[in-house]
Amino acid sequence: MQIPILRMKINNKVWNYIKDYFYYHRISDTPVILNINDDCKGDQKRAVICYLTYSFLCDWGSTNIGRTQPFEIMKIVKTISGFGYAVDIIGCNDLKALVVLKNRKYDLIFGFGEAFYQMTNLHPNAKSILYMTENTPDFSYKQEKERIDYFYQRHGRKINLRRSGKYFKKHHLDKLYSHVITMGEAELLQNSYNNPKSIFPTGLRNIRYSFTEKNHLQSRNNYLWFGSTGAIHKGLDILLDVFYKRDDIILHICGLDKKERKILNIRQKDNIIEHGYVDVNSDAYLELIQKCTYIILPSCSEGFSTAVTTGMLHGLIPIVIKDTGFNRAGDNVILLEDYKVDYLAETINELSCSDPHELSKLSKKVFDFAQENFSLEAFENHFRKIMTEII
Repeated sequence: MQIPILRMKINNKVWNYIKDYFYYHRISDTPVILNINDDCKGDQKRAVICYLTYSFLCDWGSTNIGRTQPFEIMKIVKTISGFGYAVDIIGCNDLKALVVLKNRKYDLIFGFGEAFYQMTNLHPNAKSILYMTENTPDFSYKQEKERIDYFYQRHGRKINLRRSGKYFKKHHLDKLYSHVITMGEAELLQNSYNNPKSIFPTGLRNIRYSFTEKNHLQSRNNYLWFGSTGAIHKGLDILLDVFYKRDDIILHICGLDKKERKILNIRQKDNIIEHGYVDVNSDAYLELIQKCTYIILPSCSEGFSTAVTTGMLHGLIPIVIKDTGFNRAGDNVILLEDYKVDYLAETINELSCSDPHELSKLSKKVFDFAQENFSLEAFENHFRKIMTEII
């Protein structure tokens, strides 16, 4: 008996014995999903989405995912299915899935990551749509390297790249795809594509929240950093250096990774408050946004941070770095031209002295803009419009 066949038989016996012990794990961790919207006729157009699979594996009524992507993916699948495609889904970097799909023919390949790149090579005649959820890798590498160097210059500690290159690698953009849709700055893609499409991401919403006036005379001194991994990429180290020197302004930190907290070596200070992980659907989040006027994220390169869209959906005024996706939000955001400590300190000083009446008007304006642009309904409508133009 050939060794591969023997190995498969052994694996099957072991799996049949142990699989019931991992029943719930199997439900939530399926790497490949096949045949969504398949009409069983055999001549249907077929699409593969290279992104995430667990959108279709979770009980959203009892699971708090804390992320926007799973819901956006369901809208993407719904839209592509609506154009008559049977849809398969794999992880964006799952190369083992390519073996599972090797005998399938695709007319449309959508997504990003190494799996997307390899699929477009395997199916050169398929329509390919690169979905950029971040800025271009060249831009991201350069910006994050600058932040790492700046951190070393100030604190004498070397760290590695944390965010750049995880999903979007330079060689992925060495080839041209049929189309590109970006959440970042479309201008970064105009040298390669005649008409790069832009789309806003969604944000998370606390369903119990309704816009109310707040005391901006007090809350204008409170700033929320709402993040996760990549704290230096997202500028938290710079904010800490600003707030260490002040006592009259308060920085609220949510979602900081424990390993990165050790890297940052955050000092105990009354005006720097760590809240840990805060569920957007919780009372704690509602209390927090009532305390703060601003959400601040001096990130060096993101494609329209959903932490910020979430804050905007609750009336927080966003302070973000120019060219990180928010340029097209116009006067609904405060765009920072630089990221250095002195510049941020001066800007925060000015913002903390802003007229409370003007802040109240801006907060309502931001809230209305967010409701119009960052809902799942808006995302679905915009995505369908883009796909209509493409398909």
